[in-house]
Amino acid sequence: MLIFTFSFLLQTTGTQVQVKIAKNKLAPPFKTVQFELEFGKGISRESEIIELAVKHKFIKKNGAFYDCNGRKYHGKEALREFLAHNDDVQEELVMKLREKLLEAETDQELKDETTDGEPTQETVPLDSTDDEAVAAAEASM
Repeated sequence: MLIFTFSFLLQTTGTQVQVKIAKNKLAPPFKTVQFELEFGKGISRESEIIELAVKHKFIKKNGAFYDCNGRKYHGKEALREFLAHNDDVQEELVMKLREKLLEAETDQELKDETTDGEPTQETVPLDSTDDEAVAAAEASM
């Protein structure tokens, strides 16, 4: 009876990190962020692109398989390696994501403006007097 044992050399190349922001001057504090950190390289740009593309449905995920532009990849690491070596596909995904995110941002701004019901600026003609400008401002309130 023969028994085969395989020993694979496992090498850790990175880790998934969860960070809680405690203080932030430009945004609300106490938000939690999760990203992949590659040792010696920093935050994995390809992994971030994959996560956003899956979230916005540019890449389809079915179990462990990822479908990008009609090609299937087994595992996130295989798709990440593909994107790392094919800059044109990576840039195409980045451009789609930018368009989608900017479109969502402008839609949110338009929605905020229409739900307020109050104009953000009042235009007063140059030939009007100060009393007329004050009256127009009071009338709009």
